[in-house]
Amino acid sequence: MIRPLLHGACASIVLACISTPAPAASSEWVRAEGGAVRLVTEPGAGSDGKLRAALEIRLEPGWKTYWRDPGESGIPPMIDVTFPEGPAQVEIGYPAPARFNDGYSTWVGYDGPVSLALSIDMPAGGRKLSASVLVGICETICIPLQADLSLELGAGNTERVDANLVETAFAKLPRRAGTTFRASLSEASENRIIVEAHAPDAHDLTLFVASSGDWLFGTPVPLGDGNSTAFEVPVFAAPDAPSAPQIIHYVLATGDDAVAGTFEIAR
Repeated sequence: MIRPLLHGACASIVLACISTPAPAASSEWVRAEGGAVRLVTEPGAGSDGKLRAALEIRLEPGWKTYWRDPGESGIPPMIDVTFPEGPAQVEIGYPAPARFNDGYSTWVGYDGPVSLALSIDMPAGGRKLSASVLVGICETICIPLQADLSLELGAGNTERVDANLVETAFAKLPRRAGTTFRASLSEASENRIIVEAHAPDAHDLTLFVASSGDWLFGTPVPLGDGNSTAFEVPVFAAPDAPSAPQIIHYVLATGDDAVAGTFEIAR
């Protein structure tokens, strides 16, 4: 989902850059005003056939980028990966984000360098890959940074360093939600949903909900005092007619701890 870029005076130019294959399990950096991106991978796929990678987003001081659902404005990261054998499925993992209000809008994302954890379905024998990346970076202007990245697996001598960078990206992901720390849908209507939080410590809980399919949500608001375990989430758009259940992603955070999970919603 691409939303209007509302942070100040928004640039209308999309920066398109192409990097040449790098002799290691990482691409070259592609730079633009305010930041840069590159792709780093482990030396090869695991036993499950998935190649773990990290999309590194480097930001200059004062610049920001977005979570999977940016909120009222912004562009969520978009990544397409292709091998010579064909396109590959990519699952993007996000560190726990933060919520910001910059005077123009409320948005969700990161105000410093961040690495997104990628799980890529890798064809047998695949060695070379290309990635088309689009991320939004903003200061007083907003720039959709587009980059075409490429690399060849296991062709250089920095594999250990690259693998450590990928491991760090995965280690920073929120834990998987469990029975004692999770969120669940308790009510849904055309105007709002109510999400109930379950946590060992209910102090300063923060909920992030990602829109999906025909559903478009506003900012979750705690019901009651600051230790509330229920959140009201405005619904800005919902299916016009009864629909099959859709998967909604969420992050529930308190202090330095966070979990990620999903719940289903239907109209």
